[in-house]
Amino acid sequence: MNKLAITVTLALEEENLEDAYLDFLLTVDGTYLHDSQNHWVDPMDLAASAAAPGEYFIFTCNCGDPGCVGIDEGILVGHDSSSVTWKLRTPLGWPPEDELPEWTHEVEYRFPLEEYVQVVAGALRQAKTLVRHWRSPGRLWVGPDMTVEELMALEVSQEAPPTSAARSRFVH
Repeated sequence: MNKLAITVTLALEEENLEDAYLDFLLTVDGTYLHDSQNHWVDPMDLAASAAAPGEYFIFTCNCGDPGCVGIDEGILVGHDSSSVTWKLRTPLGWPPEDELPEWTHEVEYRFPLEEYVQVVAGALRQAKTLVRHWRSPGRLWVGPDMTVEELMALEVSQEAPPTSAARSRFVH
């Protein structure tokens, strides 16, 4: 079984120190799967992946459109009675105008179901705590195409929330 870890940090914007953003940092077996400068974790798709199988764009652009950062395939998430499986292509994203490299391949990760749900729920709790303690007159970005209210209402449940594909998208 693989080990999923997610930490959430609150960072100040470089251009306007009154503005801040949440950054979900996700690793599998201690390794980042995504480019932390250009790819962002979508909390809504992450929560949905803990609740139900399907294709999820857990990694995306900060505008909510994964195509902006060359991600044209979501993570195929499977569930069985004891585990969650991710099937994805690596590299995760590639410039859309370039051909995929020869070394492109499919990878699969398997996580214990209970641990996966706990890690995702813990990351959401951590994000909400950071939001509750943020005290600045500036703007707070909490996730791609997501409001603070949507994040605060987000829970890991048996009923999957709408995925990013079902939400309206901004064009970057």
